[in-house]
Amino acid sequence: ADDMAVLNTKSDQFGPVLAEAVGVIKIIATTIILLCSAALAYVFYLLRKGTLVPIDDALQFAKRIASGDLTGQIHPKAQDEFGQLYTALNEMNANLARIVGQVRTGSDQISTSIGEVASGNHDLSARTERQASSLQATAASMNDLNTTVKQNADSARQANQLATSASSVAVQGGVVVNQVVETMKGINE
Repeated sequence: ADDMAVLNTKSDQFGPVLAEAVGVIKIIATTIILLCSAALAYVFYLLRKGTLVPIDDALQFAKRIASGDLTGQIHPKAQDEFGQLYTALNEMNANLARIVGQVRTGSDQISTSIGEVASGNHDLSARTERQASSLQATAASMNDLNTTVKQNADSARQANQLATSASSVAVQGGVVVNQVVETMKGINE
């Protein structure tokens, strides 16, 4: 009990000092908490600026590429990982632009070739039509020639029949002439 009395007496002596110390400690603790909060906010700001902004820039650039806009570039602000990411995105964009250019050139060449093939087909069609027309004319001429040959063959048959008839008449005439000659010889003698 004596110890408790001593403590109560000492606590009465140090009570105001202790209360004042607790108040100062509260102020210091509040100040430290506010300073730590401000420091955390500043660190968060730096992390956001150093991490989220470059990622957002890269994302926006990638979206432009995805939409077909290959004209832009993204400029690295440092040589850190984000700078390497920006450089890789620029190289990808340049390679895509080169590939698209090659595809366009190939497409133009194919279009030109298709036009030339179509023109060649048109020329071939026109020549084929002319050849068909010429073949039809040749067939008509061959048909006329065939008719003429048939007429000539008929005429040759008729001429052959007439020649055969004339030969037979000549043979008969020769027999008659021989008889006349024999008769004349007989009269002469």
